[in-house]
Amino acid sequence: MMKDDSLILKASGIDAGTFLQGELTCDMNVLAEGRWTYAACCNPHGKVLAVLWVFPWTDGVLLRLPRSAAPAFLAQTRENIDGREVQITETPLHFGALAGDNPATEQHLIATDGKTLIGGVPGVIPFISEQPQADALPAEAWYAARIRAGIPEIYADSAGRLLPQALNLKALGGFSRDKHSYIGHDALREQKNHRHLAIASVPVLASGQHTLYDAKEKSVGILLDYGHAAGETLVQAVIEDHQLGKPLHLADDDQTLIFKAVAAK
Repeated sequence: MMKDDSLILKASGIDAGTFLQGELTCDMNVLAEGRWTYAACCNPHGKVLAVLWVFPWTDGVLLRLPRSAAPAFLAQTRENIDGREVQITETPLHFGALAGDNPATEQHLIATDGKTLIGGVPGVIPFISEQPQADALPAEAWYAARIRAGIPEIYADSAGRLLPQALNLKALGGFSRDKHSYIGHDALREQKNHRHLAIASVPVLASGQHTLYDAKEKSVGILLDYGHAAGETLVQAVIEDHQLGKPLHLADDDQTLIFKAVAAK
């Protein structure tokens, strides 16, 4: 059974949709079409505090993110509510993933017995449920599937360090260039991005380090996550563009990591 390290929050209240439109990088209007979307929540400096999965729900909007990223996200968003009719609360819902080909290519929710399947994620079937599901993938296999699909995860140790453009969010539909009013937008206009989401494969990885170094011991990237499945460990990182295809390493691990760019969706 997959150990659920996700938290599913619910934004409710008459102002919830318009409030989130001003907080997140995505276009919240897609939820009215029955679609779900990825999004980033940025701080005022344009750096990502959390990558969220945003779902239309019967009595509000669900927001899925790692538990460790939730405190910073909640602190900023609750401060910004400022008298509007919006409540953001923790739910008891579970997030997991099943092995197999996703039944939908579009980002729609599919109601089934005991769980709601999340369409549009290639090579795996994420779901939301009221109870843990015995047939859910182990966490390591889910991480590997998500990394293979080019979906970033921001934990507390990488929050506030990266621009949303570096996280493949435009390709995933979670970064709307037509929006000009979300938190961090003005700061983003002043910054150029020269880093992108990348993936590497190694037999095994056991490291508590997150900074990637080149052969001259220069810091050139940030390791975000890794997962293990089918005899390989997939590593997700954000690295400088010119370091793609070059040997990199972590401070406490001598093995070479060679990253390739995550393919656009």
